[in-house]
Amino acid sequence: MNPTNLLKVDLTPGQAALSLLLAFSLAFIWATVYRKTHSGVAYSRSFFLSLMLLSPIVAMIMMAIGSNVALSLGLVGSLSVIRFRTVIKDTKDMTFLFFAIAIGLCAGANAWMLAVIGTVIIASITIAMPKIGSDRINAADYILVFRSDEKEPWSHINAAAQDMISWKQLRGATDVNSGGEFEYTYSVRLARRASPERIVSEFSDNGGIRDVTLIAPENHLDL
Repeated sequence: MNPTNLLKVDLTPGQAALSLLLAFSLAFIWATVYRKTHSGVAYSRSFFLSLMLLSPIVAMIMMAIGSNVALSLGLVGSLSVIRFRTVIKDTKDMTFLFFAIAIGLCAGANAWMLAVIGTVIIASITIAMPKIGSDRINAADYILVFRSDEKEPWSHINAAAQDMISWKQLRGATDVNSGGEFEYTYSVRLARRASPERIVSEFSDNGGIRDVTLIAPENHLDL
């Protein structure tokens, strides 16, 4: 076997350049979608740059491997020593990374049409999801905690406050004063026009209810 065949790439310089430029362009679009749709408190610019660089790097690896089995085994062995120690807390960030890799794979495999169409469709869906309400803040459950002297407190809450809750489920009740005071914990879902601030205000104005606490769902605490 001729050793020079191991490094032979069946691509012209123009094809290689176009694949890398396409991968970088689509990755830039995808990274911009990440920046525009990011809803967490801590925005990471390094993650934004990683999304842009990952696709052309994967495309270059794909072009280098081609259909050469020997070279692919060597690259897999060398890449296995790399360990990514950064912990990704949000599953959405993992999805962005995965699609950036997919862009690089398509660009490196000369599946340019698939890369462009896939990026346009996935980016459009990602941008549209918050606007159609699937990522709305009241689409998730909250934890409502309050204290009351009543054993059936919900029947003593006024109609205006009850209308702000579209769904509720009792999760726990604790006797904190030998039958004189109880602490209730509910899973609640806010109505369409209700806000956490209004919920706390309305429930606090009800007679016999005090120490009202509304805990945000975990998926909205992007710290």
